[in-house]
Amino acid sequence: MHELGVAGEILGIALSEVERNAAKKVTSIRLRVGVLRAIEPENLSFLFEHLSRGTPAEGALLEIVEEPVRVDCAVCGVSGARSLVWECPRCGGTGIALTEGDSLVVLSLDIED
Repeated sequence: MHELGVAGEILGIALSEVERNAAKKVTSIRLRVGVLRAIEPENLSFLFEHLSRGTPAEGALLEIVEEPVRVDCAVCGVSGARSLVWECPRCGGTGIALTEGDSLVVLSLDIED
């Protein structure tokens, strides 16, 4: 259950921002999470809620934006993929690069003074 570590890191980021801005409360956190991270949004939300109890982040809305897999082909230049494959969906070339699908990024964090 790696979501516990991720939830702890997100909480740490949120609490750092509260302290840095002398704020009182975190109201929402928006994340971009790549499908290759294999994070279950429900588990992450539950664990974040549990860890944030008694902190300025308690009750914050955790919004998770799923990032699909995307590959770019060096041979024909196509971008895209419906699933993770190690060949280009157009030309079958193997010179592809994974360009999306493994992110874990805090997009925004809303706080109140």
